Amino acid sequence: MIENKKLSDEEFSQQRKEVLSMWHTGEHIDLDEAIEYNKSLPSEKNFVRRIRRAASCGEILATTGMGKSTVVEQIELLQHVENEGDAEILAISPDSMTRFNKFDEVQKHLEESIKTKRSKLNGLPVVNVGVSGIRQIVESVKSPIALRGGMVDGRLLSETLFAGGCVSYGPDWGMNFWQHSATAPYDYVVQSHQYIGRLMGLYEEQGIPVMAGVQGLYGAGIPPSLQSANIVISAILLTEQGVKNLNIKCVGNGNLAQDVASSSARESVLRYYLDKFEYNDVVMSKNLSFSLMSYPAEVASSLAVIFMNTLMARLIGATISDIRTMAEAKAIPTKENIADTLKIAKVMQNYLQHQEVEVPKEELELQIQMEEKEIKAIIDKVLEFGDGDILIGAAKAIEVGVLDNPFAANRAAVGKVLGVKDNKGAIRYYDTGNLPFSKEIVDYHKEKIAERESKRGIKVGYDTIIDDLFAVSRGYLV
Repeated sequence: MIENKKLSDEEFSQQRKEVLSMWHTGEHIDLDEAIEYNKSLPSEKNFVRRIRRAASCGEILATTGMGKSTVVEQIELLQHVENEGDAEILAISPDSMTRFNKFDEVQKHLEESIKTKRSKLNGLPVVNVGVSGIRQIVESVKSPIALRGGMVDGRLLSETLFAGGCVSYGPDWGMNFWQHSATAPYDYVVQSHQYIGRLMGLYEEQGIPVMAGVQGLYGAGIPPSLQSANIVISAILLTEQGVKNLNIKCVGNGNLAQDVASSSARESVLRYYLDKFEYNDVVMSKNLSFSLMSYPAEVASSLAVIFMNTLMARLIGATISDIRTMAEAKAIPTKENIADTLKIAKVMQNYLQHQEVEVPKEELELQIQMEEKEIKAIIDKVLEFGDGDILIGAAKAIEVGVLDNPFAANRAAVGKVLGVKDNKGAIRYYDTGNLPFSKEIVDYHKEKIAERESKRGIKVGYDTIIDDLFAVSRGYLV
């Protein structure tokens, strides 16, 4: 049975031997040497330190996915984006096969990419290029680098990244269990993420700040409190293993009042449970991404999405604006696409940085209160199932649909919960499924949906839910 318990040194060491033997580039990773290498890097290359500086002066740092097949191509991309796009943080994205640890297949495509000088992979083969490759990339730029992308089992990838000087990664149990495999067992996903959390904890204990991103669920149209509940579980899993720095992913759905309220509720409830379990020294920062089912094909509409992403990040006090490029809907973005997109986002944040921008407070109070009640209702039921152990409880909660996901890839999802927009574009519960909500909560969402039906003269149903998912890409919120 999986418990929320820190791995012992013996447990970690035994598992580590298996992890490092998964591919030959892992066999020579030495943890002590890796820590000394990270200590030798300039302070400004550490992701956590850069985020702290941004938070202290109200900066918003834009980022997006950036992955190429070879180290040479990856360096060329990052240098161009840093120099031409005014980027202050950078990211690398792993290729699809690396995300499933198919290193033999990756190697064939990597060799072909080098031979033909054309990318045959849709991202960087992190494990195959090894620690030396990651260090070449890290040393080629001035800015800190994060890995952007999830996987069910990222243990060897994490070892490679951290030893290479890239100490920001999102080992999010919820995201990777629900979204990245149809069949991955709960226990396996949790165990792999406990390992990564413990590895992060070991770096922290040696004075190397490491950023752990937690996202919960992925996709448009998901009620925010459902995502928040999964984030709480992921965060507690990681902090038990020694993680000290959490970057909280906040999904913007476009209704500014709800986006701000959801961010506030997520942060306050997460802090409540961290304090409850005596993880009092954890530092949180926030990341904002505008969640769309599809992205606008027209450049003009894409610019509006980039602006909204930046505005929402400013409103919630995020230090990172996780954006999509202007070419997102058409093709794999070029280095020019990425640089132009980040430069646009930078100018937008400059316009907003020193202004007081906020939504009316009277719209926030009730929304915050209701979301806090929703998140706590879910988490308290999970804890009840686990007799106080959140990971034991989560297994039972998935089985009965107390933890659910309307758009899960994993077949373990009960899949009863559905969200729909209200008249102002906020995401409401169309169907609460088996969530342990009070009558007050259920009625609140029904009333919001009824307002839309009354004011727009429609009956909300499944067709409405589908239309809502694609509304923003068509130029509308509702």
